[in-house]
Amino acid sequence: MTQRTRTGISHFSRLARTLAPAAAILVLLALTGTATLRADDSPARVEAQNVRTVSFFSQALNEQRAFNLIVPLDYDTSTSRYPVLYLLHGYTGNNTDWTQQTNLSQYAARYRLIIVMPDGSNGWYVNSATDPKQKFEDTIVRDLIPYVEAHYRTIPLRRARAIAGLSMGGYGATFLGLKHADLFCALGSFSGALGVAHGLLHPPPTASEQERKNFEEIHSHFGAAGSAAAQERDPFEIVKKVPAAEMPLLYFAEGGEDFLIKSNREFMDELASLKIPYEYREVSPREHTWDFWDEQIQVFLEKLAHLPGFESRGRA
Repeated sequence: MTQRTRTGISHFSRLARTLAPAAAILVLLALTGTATLRADDSPARVEAQNVRTVSFFSQALNEQRAFNLIVPLDYDTSTSRYPVLYLLHGYTGNNTDWTQQTNLSQYAARYRLIIVMPDGSNGWYVNSATDPKQKFEDTIVRDLIPYVEAHYRTIPLRRARAIAGLSMGGYGATFLGLKHADLFCALGSFSGALGVAHGLLHPPPTASEQERKNFEEIHSHFGAAGSAAAQERDPFEIVKKVPAAEMPLLYFAEGGEDFLIKSNREFMDELASLKIPYEYREVSPREHTWDFWDEQIQVFLEKLAHLPGFESRGRA
């Protein structure tokens, strides 16, 4: 296995820009959900003892929404307060993905933190540029976080809040973590679709009419490439506006054979040009799959454990 790590604000040689030949096919597979595990490959639908499913009302969406919750094993017998990681799923996923496709419940048991995994539908965690009823940014920031902090023993401070996600959720974590840098001390993106609002995600020339409609639906959340609406949702633009003192810890990971690698490399170059500290891990051979995300959530949890607001003195 080859791993390339880029850390900090040093200057790096320019990496290759050419996508793998199969990238266009992988784009369609990933965006239609077929690049993830097939139904017959999925684990049994049985949750661990530290996993709960919670329903809450979202004012932003005017409906009941669900999130999965992992709490420390001693939560019900302790009086402690805990930091929180908000962990986002990918396109076509839901709130159960992380707990059913990885060993997250086992990994989380080593740390003293709460993990919240909301159902973001296919809303990209933004307030839609074209449909005022789809307010997925507001449901996270204005509804979910206040609900969690009102109903669970959290530490309701920026230093004890982090956000991360995979693919669509990697974009969502980067977008929300930067736009609301006052709320989160760290963000993590695993195979993130970082260029979706930057005009870097397009259907291949061979795409069918239905596949093109799928891309149109995705782009409708952001507005036309280069428009003011798109720029408001574009991490490439948002990161320029975050004061240095408020910049969260930035962690990005990407598979060397992932179809999203080009936009990830371009975003790292943007961070380097702005002299913004970050860490980027590029691992080969890895694609847009759950084995990579299972690995990376372990890395990110360990990084969080060394931050002041997440220190886990009682780790198993």
